[in-house]
Amino acid sequence: MSRLKSMIFRRICLVATVALAASACTPSFQGEYADPGKAEIVDDKWNETDARKTAEHMIKGMLEKPWLEGYKSGHRNAKPVVVVMDVENRTDEHLDVKQLTDYIQDELINSAKVRFVNKEARQKILDELKYQQSGAVNKATAKKEGRAIGADFILSGNITSSVHQMDGLKTVDYQTNLTLTSIETQEIEWSTKYEVKKRFKRSGASW
Repeated sequence: MSRLKSMIFRRICLVATVALAASACTPSFQGEYADPGKAEIVDDKWNETDARKTAEHMIKGMLEKPWLEGYKSGHRNAKPVVVVMDVENRTDEHLDVKQLTDYIQDELINSAKVRFVNKEARQKILDELKYQQSGAVNKATAKKEGRAIGADFILSGNITSSVHQMDGLKTVDYQTNLTLTSIETQEIEWSTKYEVKKRFKRSGASW
């Protein structure tokens, strides 16, 4: 083999070796769709399933309690108007409390047993009302201020947690507290707690 051919052959071999090494170091990727209704635990943190189960259980219980029929009987069978405050995170970890609040709102709205005031959209609605009253919108279709429905109740809450661990065993207790308060009288009409307890086991390593 001539010297030129030998150099070309060595370069080809070098390029092939580098290409194989690079492909071996490149991480593989696989993905698939998961069932959103199926509970899955991928780590030891609060997750979407915890939020959904908590909201479903607590709002179902809330709407079955006497305060609802008591309100309707004193207001010609009218549905109470509820505004939901953001759930307060009192744990030591970063929780997506907005997700939990959204699930609570969904359960309330879809129950068709109460009316719901959208607190988060208030400023945007006020801006739109001002625009419609500015003269830029046809008066026949412009919406008027002062017709918003006042809420009867505020639903507020918080979530706390406690962690216990020993060797490779770890338990986490999440407790969600919700309170329904009358805006007019400031009386607490309903209150409850719901606990999610999770256990994790890890072998050969500490947490």
